[in-house]
Amino acid sequence: MKKNIAKKLVLSAITGGVLVASQMASAHTRLQTPTIDEGTRVYNNEIISHGCRNPDTGNVDITTVATILVFPDGADSSITVDGEVSDQPLSAFIDNWGSPVRKVQNKDLFELFEEEIKGPLGNTVGYWTAGSGRKMSLIGAVPFRTNSFVITETSCAKSVKAIVAIADICELTTVSDFNDSALMLWTPAVGSVFDGTEDLNGYNSPASLVINRTSPLPESCGAGVDVVVTPSAAQLDRDMTIEINGAQAWPLP
Repeated sequence: MKKNIAKKLVLSAITGGVLVASQMASAHTRLQTPTIDEGTRVYNNEIISHGCRNPDTGNVDITTVATILVFPDGADSSITVDGEVSDQPLSAFIDNWGSPVRKVQNKDLFELFEEEIKGPLGNTVGYWTAGSGRKMSLIGAVPFRTNSFVITETSCAKSVKAIVAIADICELTTVSDFNDSALMLWTPAVGSVFDGTEDLNGYNSPASLVINRTSPLPESCGAGVDVVVTPSAAQLDRDMTIEINGAQAWPLP
């Protein structure tokens, strides 16, 4: 089963064209709309600008055959307030974190698989999708929808930034074989196996989504504070895996 899955994804890479964006080697995978207002469900896209690095040419033109995106689950996430570590729970700043993201069904870019990732409480915390990738020199867009987050009325948060972990996968490998030709990691360096190493492209450069407050701040808050929520190492180790029919397809065991 695992070999068949791997062969299917590799075949997609061969037949699906080259994932490339010339002159865009420094571009990162990001959210099309990185800032939203509270209280609104926003349809968004994960924008993939280039593939993995070709060891022969140095170009980032190896086809991306899968992508996986994970939001903080809010359970054991780390919280900072104006840059200082806080022991307050996410619920002190967001009333309804719940399922922060939902995948929008679409197989324009990755036509073989698309699945949502559930956290331990059954909330949707991310998604993965796989297939043949995109045509040469075109930008890839993977659609999703975010929750209508509501910033807690009594909090002093003027914004809440969610750190979003993404991996763009070009080759199925074990964790020990991660390299720029196999994948592009856009993840926070929190101590998970998906940190990558400092010599890899995109090290510690995750995507993010900023939720801006639209309701008035309590008078006692002054100018308000900026809150950042980051997924834990334990969550990423658990949720940033691709499973098909109960078998782990990525990273390879």
